[in-house]
Amino acid sequence: MKRREPPQKGGLRPQVKAVSPKIAKPEGRTPKPRHSSRVLSYLKACALILGTIYICVPFIIRLCPALLGKVVYLNMVKVPLFVDLKNPGEVLNHTINFYLTSEDGVTVGIWHTVPASRGEEAKDKDQRWFEGALSDDNPVIIYLHGNGGTRAVDHRVQLMKVLSRSGFHVLSLDYRGYADSTGQPSEEGVTNDSVFLYEWVKARSRGNPVCLWGHSLGTGIATNAARKLQEKGNPADAVILEAPYTNIRDAGAFHPFGKYKNADQPNPDPARRGRPCGALFNGERAT
Repeated sequence: MKRREPPQKGGLRPQVKAVSPKIAKPEGRTPKPRHSSRVLSYLKACALILGTIYICVPFIIRLCPALLGKVVYLNMVKVPLFVDLKNPGEVLNHTINFYLTSEDGVTVGIWHTVPASRGEEAKDKDQRWFEGALSDDNPVIIYLHGNGGTRAVDHRVQLMKVLSRSGFHVLSLDYRGYADSTGQPSEEGVTNDSVFLYEWVKARSRGNPVCLWGHSLGTGIATNAARKLQEKGNPADAVILEAPYTNIRDAGAFHPFGKYKNADQPNPDPARRGRPCGALFNGERAT
């Protein structure tokens, strides 16, 4: 006879919980994190924006020639930001800041650094003393910087220190529209500023040689100033060109934002380029 189980109280049957079997995940496959797809989308968007800018900027400049001057001079870039141009002693010893009026309504800012050999003597001296120092036996360099920034940019300051230690007076000019100089830059305007400063220095140097030193954009300004001085019968004593260019069209053609030039347009023949006077650095030759 079969044995019967005693009935449970209340007549309820025992409940059994159903447990679903766990599905094993395939080995060797890990889910990709969500943030990686976001980063990839961000990089694609950045690349698209930069590519659009790279393609559109040359055409915008070509359609709006007024923008070309801003691109060439970059005078709106007033760096470094936290240097008091009226107090050059913060970055450059034995230096004074002063201003000259090159034309009606145009005032340009200038730093005058005396030779390091006269550094101790120059302490606490005023502008009149610095002007008189131009007549000592040391040669003078008028430094014409490139586009963008001010006379306080670090690599320009470092060059002034080297020239000062080498026994030169150095006058660093911020053209009209740059830094704390008034007016707006133009080819004729920045050339006139440089010519005015050269003649101002020459009138006080008592025969000491005065050299125009141009860097990058300043090489074009230096050669224009030298040509104008030659036409006036007062040729520059010397011209030094650092990292020069032949003309602004060629400089723009090799600039990353200037690749729009037609491929069938021939490059200028180097043999036909004008031979500048003075010395060239980082150029094809030195004369």
